[in-house]
Amino acid sequence: MEWEFTPEQVVGCEVDYGLEQFRADMLKEVKLNMGQMDDAQQLKIFSAMYELCYWVATGNDYDEFLATQDQDSFFPSFLESIRDNLEPNIVMLGAILQRLIMDRVEGQSMPLEHAIKEVDELHRKVVAAPLLN
Repeated sequence: MEWEFTPEQVVGCEVDYGLEQFRADMLKEVKLNMGQMDDAQQLKIFSAMYELCYWVATGNDYDEFLATQDQDSFFPSFLESIRDNLEPNIVMLGAILQRLIMDRVEGQSMPLEHAIKEVDELHRKVVAAPLLN
């Protein structure tokens, strides 16, 4: 995906761009690039891509994520083939998560560990909610 702003601007509160918008933008990108597939297939691809971005944005290893995938399925090779293309998404998602944590630490004087836990809970709610597209 491409944006008219940088991850640094998200972290610095110069741009208001959150998890919901990021996820909606990523789904649009999948639909644009995978238009020949049905909605269910597109949603599976989106989910795998988003999970991978979140995994890496939270400090985990790309290859470890690939190893968790069913090696007989399409996903490991597909996700490996788009590794370079996903890097900006990973960085942007990391910036969004960092901003959410910083908002709690700086704005609410919340201890870092508590802020991380609260952002994780928020993330779970956002991911569980239906995507509007």
